[in-house]
Amino acid sequence: MKTVRLSRNLQDDIRRSAEAKYKNANPEKEYPQDGYSVMQRLGVIDKTERTKKMFADIWDRTLPMQNVDNIQLRSEAVEDDDDGDGNAYTRNLSYTLRCPPTDVPKFLCYYDELRLDVPCDDPTIVECMAIENYNSDLRQKKRNYVRQLEDVMYKFSTLNQLLKAAPYIKDLVPQDKLTKMYEKDDRSGRRAELAEVADSELQELREVLLEDALLGDD
Repeated sequence: MKTVRLSRNLQDDIRRSAEAKYKNANPEKEYPQDGYSVMQRLGVIDKTERTKKMFADIWDRTLPMQNVDNIQLRSEAVEDDDDGDGNAYTRNLSYTLRCPPTDVPKFLCYYDELRLDVPCDDPTIVECMAIENYNSDLRQKKRNYVRQLEDVMYKFSTLNQLLKAAPYIKDLVPQDKLTKMYEKDDRSGRRAELAEVADSELQELREVLLEDALLGDD
């Protein structure tokens, strides 16, 4: 078995593989993407039709419209400060949902995005906050998981030592490094090969030294 140095590049390869496996085993939750149903629940579709009719009746012209494919829900939530002193702060909330292209009054839009202010107890806001908190906690756990792996790897100078202590890490190691490590390190064979080369190439030198030894000092 050959010795493979646990270089910084190899540690990075192992870390990236560990991160990928963590994400696969612990996927983040997806935010809701039913923007159109939210617009219906908030009455945007119905209000749009009523506003178009009212605007035409009053101004005798068409209400300026905007085609959107995103809806941004905005709100504010009052939360306790983490320092434990009983103080509270206002947290601005903003979540964007996809929706099929829909015409809405232009005064409700920012470019091609519909913006709506809703209370912090809006069910979609509450759902999005729960998903955000879940994903944030998951990312923190992943950082701890990676940091622990890095702390362990720093204690070893070779891949051989690391895998002897924690053989399951083998699943994170690039195959070419494993192949290299498992190659037979035939040092005795190499020494014999070099000795044969030296014996052949230095034959004349050997003969000179032998003759010198036989003649002795003059």
